[in-house]
Amino acid sequence: MDPRIAKTHAAVMQAATDLLVEGGPEALTVDGVVARSGVAKSTVYRHWATRDELVAAVFDNCAPDLDEPDPSLSGPQALRELTRQLADNLGDPSWRRLLPALLLLKIQHAPVADIEDDLADRQQALAESLLRKCVDEGALDPSVLDDLGASVALLAGPLMLAALFETVALDAVFADRVTDQFLRAHRPAT
Repeated sequence: MDPRIAKTHAAVMQAATDLLVEGGPEALTVDGVVARSGVAKSTVYRHWATRDELVAAVFDNCAPDLDEPDPSLSGPQALRELTRQLADNLGDPSWRRLLPALLLLKIQHAPVADIEDDLADRQQALAESLLRKCVDEGALDPSVLDDLGASVALLAGPLMLAALFETVALDAVFADRVTDQFLRAHRPAT
């Protein structure tokens, strides 16, 4: 990307993100972004034809993605690494401030819901592969695969709740505790 375009893109994304954090979804307007960023309205519209496209771009720009843990790790170790990544992402102060507004945007704007659904699908597939690895290694009961959505919610739910309500520090210690409790609760029957 041309450095001038990258600079313009960064200024618009920062202004849009700030407006979203400060005032929620209603505050994110093209006029507000233009005023905050100093980028010409015509330039904003050249890159994002509608407000919805701009909103979707903000979400896409801010949404954390999870990396696949090292394949050499055992299933439980890889699951622990995944929950640590999720805790890191959710514990990021800027992401934590954006999360409530983005949850509202998902309901209000189909393009944001589509981006969030794509991200959730990728994360679900990653979690599923790690749960299968844990089952194959005998660390988890095969029943966790019967309802993957529920299993992933049981694993990620405590982290999401902690992020939304800031009840505990989202660090490796808490992530490991969540993982260990999940593994204990779903260990194979003896």
